[in-house]
Parts: sequence; structure tokens; C-alpha cells
Amino acid sequence: MLSQLEIDTENRICIWRIGGETSLEALREGYAARFRHPDWAPDLMSMSVLTRLGLGAFTPDMAVRFAEFVCLCDEQHGRKARRAAIVCGDEMARALLYYWEKKAEDVLGREERTFSSEAEAREWLIGGHTEDAA
Repeated sequence: MLSQLEIDTENRICIWRIGGETSLEALREGYAARFRHPDWAPDLMSMSVLTRLGLGAFTPDMAVRFAEFVCLCDEQHGRKARRAAIVCGDEMARALLYYWEKKAEDVLGREERTFSSEAEAREWLIGGHTEDAA
């Protein structure tokens, strides 16, 4: 699995690029890596960019278990951001991601949305961040 992390310090976004075949354990490891990044901070919003991500074996139950893991990590590291975006151009994978959006609200207590482009996701994150700060 490809897993690449970058931090946009100006716009306060942690960008996680992932692709290829994956597993629940690989996703957990990839998500947790953000907390070791030197520019990580609790107020960063998240944007996950999925490229040809192999979610074929990823079940709704695994999505819930991943959400519980994310919640635990976020709590342990004092994460405060209330929004996260997922970018995925694959229509088939987006069905599971819409399920994830609903679970994220229930389990993580934050708003998550799925977009087909990074530009749309970034606009939503930054626009909402500005509104929250006002």
C-alpha cells in the first residue's frame, strides 16, 4: 500500500495519500503515522486522497473498527478538528465511503464528506474552517 503524508501548514490540513491493495492493519498504521510528523498539530483538518485503493475486501464492519481506531488515536493526541474530507474518483469505492461518512459522525463526532477532486475537498475544508473561526 502506498501511504504518503504531507502537512499544509498554511491551510491547516493533514493530507494523507493512499493507494493500492490495503488491509485494516495497513490503514491503521498509515493513519497513526500523522502523529509522528514534525508538523502535526491537534487543530489540523484531514484530507485523505484515495488512488486506486483496493477496498474490495474492506467490509462495513472493518470501516466501523477503523473509525473506532481513529477515534482512539484522535482522543489520545488531543485532535480538535471537526471536519475531514475524503477524495476518491472511483464510483464503486464511494459507496463504502458514503457509509463511512455516516459512521464518522456517529463514532468520531465529526463531519466527513467525500469528494471526487482535491480542489472540491480543499474548498470545503478551508471554507468551513473559516466559518468555524468566525
